[in-house]
Amino acid sequence: MRIAIDMDEVIADFSEKDLRTFNKLFNKEVTQEEVGNGYVTQKYPEYEDAMVFIRNNADFFRDMKVMPDSKRVIERLAKKHEIFIVTAAMHFSNSIHGKIDWLKSNFPFIDQKHYVFCGDKSIINTDYLIDDSLENLRVFSGKGLLFSAYHNLDKDYDYIRVNNWLEVEAYFEEKGLI
Repeated sequence: MRIAIDMDEVIADFSEKDLRTFNKLFNKEVTQEEVGNGYVTQKYPEYEDAMVFIRNNADFFRDMKVMPDSKRVIERLAKKHEIFIVTAAMHFSNSIHGKIDWLKSNFPFIDQKHYVFCGDKSIINTDYLIDDSLENLRVFSGKGLLFSAYHNLDKDYDYIRVNNWLEVEAYFEEKGLI
Protein backbone atom coordinates (compact mmCIF):
# COMPACT_ATOMS: atom_id res chain seq x y z
CA MET A 1 0.00 0.00 0.00
CA ARG A 2 1.10 3.58 -0.66
CA ILE A 3 0.55 6.36 1.86
CA ALA A 4 1.09 10.06 1.06
CA ILE A 5 1.69 12.36 4.00
CA ASP A 6 1.63 16.15 3.90
CA MET A 7 4.50 17.97 5.59
CA ASP A 8 3.40 21.34 7.04
CA GLU A 9 1.00 21.01 9.99
CA VAL A 10 1.05 17.20 9.69
CA ILE A 11 4.64 16.16 10.43
CA ALA A 12 6.23 19.63 10.73
CA ASP A 13 4.77 22.14 13.18
CA PHE A 14 4.46 25.12 10.82
CA SER A 15 2.09 27.10 13.10
CA GLU A 16 4.44 26.92 16.08
CA LYS A 17 7.42 28.07 13.99
CA ASP A 18 5.38 30.81 12.31
CA LEU A 19 4.13 32.20 15.62
CA ARG A 20 7.54 31.90 17.30
CA THR A 21 9.18 33.74 14.38
CA PHE A 22 6.49 36.43 14.35
CA ASN A 23 6.85 37.08 18.08
CA LYS A 24 10.64 37.27 17.91
CA LEU A 25 10.80 39.55 14.87
CA PHE A 26 8.06 41.95 15.90
CA ASN A 27 8.69 41.85 19.66
CA LYS A 28 5.24 40.44 20.43
CA GLU A 29 3.91 37.78 22.79
CA VAL A 30 0.97 36.53 20.76
CA THR A 31 -0.30 33.05 21.65
CA GLN A 32 -2.07 30.55 19.42
CA GLU A 33 -5.15 30.95 21.61
CA GLU A 34 -5.22 34.67 20.72
CA VAL A 35 -4.81 33.86 17.03
CA GLY A 36 -7.57 31.26 17.16
CA ASN A 37 -8.33 29.04 14.16
CA GLY A 38 -5.83 30.41 11.70
CA TYR A 39 -2.40 31.89 11.19
CA VAL A 40 -0.94 34.90 12.95
CA THR A 41 -1.11 37.09 9.85
CA GLN A 42 -4.86 36.61 9.70
CA LYS A 43 -5.04 38.40 13.05
CA TYR A 44 -2.29 40.88 12.13
CA PRO A 45 -2.64 41.39 8.35
CA GLU A 46 -0.34 44.42 8.43
CA TYR A 47 2.57 41.96 8.85
CA GLU A 48 1.54 39.68 5.96
CA ASP A 49 4.12 40.91 3.43
CA ALA A 50 6.99 40.64 5.92
CA MET A 51 5.95 37.15 7.00
CA VAL A 52 5.56 35.93 3.41
CA PHE A 53 9.11 37.15 2.77
CA ILE A 54 10.37 35.32 5.87
CA ARG A 55 8.47 32.09 5.10
CA ASN A 56 9.95 32.11 1.61
CA ASN A 57 13.46 31.73 3.04
CA ALA A 58 14.79 28.17 3.00
CA ASP A 59 16.05 28.54 6.57
CA PHE A 60 12.52 29.05 7.85
CA PHE A 61 11.72 25.37 7.24
CA ARG A 62 14.99 23.87 8.50
CA ASP A 63 14.25 23.94 12.23
CA MET A 64 10.54 23.30 12.56
CA LYS A 65 9.53 21.01 15.39
CA VAL A 66 8.50 17.47 14.51
CA MET A 67 4.89 16.69 15.35
CA PRO A 68 4.68 14.42 18.42
CA ASP A 69 4.75 10.68 17.66
CA SER A 70 4.92 11.23 13.87
CA LYS A 71 8.40 9.83 13.44
CA ARG A 72 7.67 6.63 15.36
CA VAL A 73 4.31 6.00 13.68
CA ILE A 74 5.58 6.74 10.17
CA GLU A 75 8.60 4.53 10.73
CA ARG A 76 6.21 1.78 11.79
CA LEU A 77 4.04 2.32 8.69
CA ALA A 78 7.15 2.35 6.48
CA LYS A 79 7.99 -1.21 7.52
CA LYS A 80 4.93 -2.47 5.61
CA HIS A 81 4.03 0.31 3.16
CA GLU A 82 5.52 2.84 0.76
CA ILE A 83 5.56 6.29 2.34
CA PHE A 84 5.63 9.50 0.30
CA ILE A 85 6.00 12.97 1.74
CA VAL A 86 3.85 15.24 -0.40
CA THR A 87 4.15 18.96 0.17
CA ALA A 88 2.74 21.92 -1.72
CA ALA A 89 6.06 23.73 -1.77
CA MET A 90 4.94 26.09 -4.52
CA HIS A 91 3.45 28.45 -1.92
CA PHE A 92 6.99 29.22 -0.81
CA SER A 93 9.18 28.27 -3.75
CA ASN A 94 12.45 28.90 -1.88
CA SER A 95 11.41 26.42 0.79
CA ILE A 96 12.35 23.30 -1.16
CA HIS A 97 15.98 23.09 0.01
CA GLY A 98 14.98 23.76 3.62
CA LYS A 99 12.26 21.13 3.47
CA ILE A 100 14.65 18.57 1.98
CA ASP A 101 17.19 19.23 4.74
CA TRP A 102 14.46 18.96 7.40
CA LEU A 103 13.16 15.68 6.00
CA LYS A 104 16.64 14.15 5.69
CA SER A 105 17.41 15.15 9.27
CA ASN A 106 14.13 14.10 10.89
CA PHE A 107 12.90 11.23 8.70
CA PRO A 108 16.09 9.60 7.38
CA PHE A 109 14.28 6.27 6.83
CA ILE A 110 12.15 7.79 4.02
CA ASP A 111 13.81 7.50 0.62
CA GLN A 112 14.50 10.93 -0.88
CA LYS A 113 12.91 9.68 -4.11
CA HIS A 114 9.67 9.66 -2.11
CA TYR A 115 9.71 13.43 -1.50
CA VAL A 116 7.07 14.99 -3.75
CA PHE A 117 6.99 18.76 -4.19
CA CYS A 118 3.89 19.87 -6.03
CA GLY A 119 1.27 22.56 -6.31
CA ASP A 120 -1.69 20.32 -7.11
CA LYS A 121 -2.15 17.15 -5.11
CA SER A 122 -4.69 15.73 -7.56
CA ILE A 123 -1.72 14.10 -9.32
CA ILE A 124 -0.94 11.99 -6.25
CA ASN A 125 -1.78 8.34 -6.86
CA THR A 126 -1.62 6.63 -3.48
CA ASP A 127 -4.09 4.67 -1.40
CA TYR A 128 -4.15 7.24 1.42
CA LEU A 129 -3.40 10.93 1.89
CA ILE A 130 -2.96 12.37 5.37
CA ASP A 131 -3.34 16.14 5.03
CA ASP A 132 -4.57 19.18 6.98
CA SER A 133 -6.06 20.86 3.91
CA LEU A 134 -9.59 20.19 2.74
CA GLU A 135 -8.66 21.52 -0.71
CA ASN A 136 -6.00 18.82 -1.07
CA LEU A 137 -8.30 16.07 0.14
CA ARG A 138 -11.08 17.14 -2.22
CA VAL A 139 -8.90 16.59 -5.31
CA PHE A 140 -7.35 13.35 -4.06
CA SER A 141 -8.77 10.15 -5.55
CA GLY A 142 -7.80 7.77 -2.71
CA LYS A 143 -8.86 7.70 0.96
CA GLY A 144 -8.24 11.02 2.72
CA LEU A 145 -7.56 11.50 6.43
CA LEU A 146 -7.97 15.07 7.68
CA PHE A 147 -5.19 15.89 10.15
CA SER A 148 -6.35 18.44 12.71
CA ALA A 149 -4.65 21.83 12.59
CA TYR A 150 -5.61 25.21 14.04
CA HIS A 151 -7.02 26.38 10.73
CA ASN A 152 -9.44 23.45 10.31
CA LEU A 153 -10.72 22.88 13.85
CA ASP A 154 -13.89 24.92 13.38
CA LYS A 155 -14.98 22.98 10.33
CA ASP A 156 -16.84 19.70 10.07
CA TYR A 157 -15.88 17.72 7.00
CA ASP A 158 -16.91 14.42 5.48
CA TYR A 159 -13.43 13.02 6.04
CA ILE A 160 -12.10 10.91 8.86
CA ARG A 161 -10.45 13.35 11.23
CA VAL A 162 -7.29 12.39 13.07
CA ASN A 163 -6.21 14.78 15.80
CA ASN A 164 -2.67 13.50 16.28
CA TRP A 165 -0.30 10.71 15.30
CA LEU A 166 -1.56 8.38 18.00
CA GLU A 167 -4.97 8.53 16.30
CA VAL A 168 -3.33 7.90 12.90
CA GLU A 169 -1.65 4.84 14.40
CA ALA A 170 -4.92 3.62 15.93
CA TYR A 171 -6.73 4.08 12.60
CA PHE A 172 -4.24 1.95 10.69
CA GLU A 173 -4.11 -0.64 13.50
CA GLU A 174 -7.91 -0.93 13.44
CA LYS A 175 -7.74 -1.53 9.68
CA GLY A 176 -5.09 -4.21 10.27
CA LEU A 177 -2.55 -2.29 8.23
CA ILE A 178 0.16 -2.10 10.91
